[in-house]
Amino acid sequence: MELDDINDYVENASPEELKAFGFLGQWMMENTPKYCTCPSKCAENCEIAKTLGSALQRAGQRLQG
Repeated sequence: MELDDINDYVENASPEELKAFGFLGQWMMENTPKYCTCPSKCAENCEIAKTLGSALQRAGQRLQG
């Protein structure tokens, strides 16, 4: 799976899929301090993490209209 695939998926997601992405995004934001304890801040520097974060943000924007 390429990084662009997740963005394409979000752009074509159904309302139910967007809700699932929104839930995941909210959960990740609330729990990042618990599971991301890496001193190198990999969540900020990792291309995959940044792409996923952007896709989750886009899903949230689509949900809001």
